[in-house]
Amino acid sequence: MRQARSEATRRRIIDSAIDLINEIGYPAAGLADIIERAELTKGALYYHFDSKEALATAIIEEGAATVLDTFRAASRSSSPAMENIVHGLFMITDVLSGDRVAQAASRLLRTFGGFNPSAKQTYVALLDEMTQMTASAVAEGDLRPGLDAEESSNVIVGAMLGAELFSSALANGKDLRARFTRALEIMLPAIVSDESLAYYREFVARQSMRGSAPNREAVTRESRSTP
Repeated sequence: MRQARSEATRRRIIDSAIDLINEIGYPAAGLADIIERAELTKGALYYHFDSKEALATAIIEEGAATVLDTFRAASRSSSPAMENIVHGLFMITDVLSGDRVAQAASRLLRTFGGFNPSAKQTYVALLDEMTQMTASAVAEGDLRPGLDAEESSNVIVGAMLGAELFSSALANGKDLRARFTRALEIMLPAIVSDESLAYYREFVARQSMRGSAPNREAVTRESRSTP
């Protein structure tokens, strides 16, 4: 029972910090504000977190795990890697639009960048996942021959992070799916092979209109449009 109460207290602290970070931002959210929102004592907070950054790190780790797990879960072994990349990116937009922990984590990632080990590791993990999938897409012939998988992944992830930043700053995240869609539309001709370009333009268009859904629509190679 003592452990359960301790976990519940820790959760209240994290949830209160998340609410404040999403409402007023990390710099403006003081520990006193978090304590007041959680309706706890200063001692209770410091029992679980020895600093404001330690609390931020916990949020980054939780939110990053949600985003990365979502991206991984979007992949299907029977689907082409490029389909999994596109589908995974749109699934991330759903998480960033609807998951308050992921929203707070994305704000904290921008705040800390490479100065926080957990923030840095989040970027590394996402780039590693994307590089593996991009390399597979090159091998499958959907991306242009000779394309460097690591460099391409940096461009894709960078474009998505930029879209998320602008959406958050200019539209409170409400146009995130539209910004992701436009970024992908612009990138496709540069990275997708000529033979696959028409198909992936159509695939991006379909994914952009689907929104959040529990099951992915079946798409096969035979359904591709000819360029």
